[in-house]
Amino acid sequence: MAALAVHGESELLLIDATPDMPEQIRNAGSMPAAIILTHAHIGHYTGLMYLGREVIGADQVPVYVMPKMKQYLMNNGPWSQLIKLNNIDLKSLQNDSTIVLNYNLKVTPFIVPHRDEFSETVGYKIEGKNKSALFIPDIDKWEVWNRDIIEE
Repeated sequence: MAALAVHGESELLLIDATPDMPEQIRNAGSMPAAIILTHAHIGHYTGLMYLGREVIGADQVPVYVMPKMKQYLMNNGPWSQLIKLNNIDLKSLQNDSTIVLNYNLKVTPFIVPHRDEFSETVGYKIEGKNKSALFIPDIDKWEVWNRDIIEE
């Protein structure tokens, strides 16, 4: 399982919510201000369960998702209950469309080839004031991807 914590000036962004999300939060030092998901494989989103009323009882944590991932969460329990109870607030992403999370941080999702049984799979270009990073937790074959990793 891969996940990434991105620290802004005063807030934490978590990319992927693994089943070890409590440990992710402990290691990061704070609750995430937002969560961004890469895809619907069990090791990448099931940590959302910790935001439910049985554990944290979170209040509208922004969760950024691609279209198929959004439908997956909305149409399948127990994830749909997190939405119904306002534990999470789904925010839509689009392929190759940059979103500005705050004045220090912007993120651009891009589709990567991977087993897409339940949702599309994306990586992210993360851009801060002084640094940028590429996060691709899963990809089947680099030569199938229509981009050059070096150029990215």
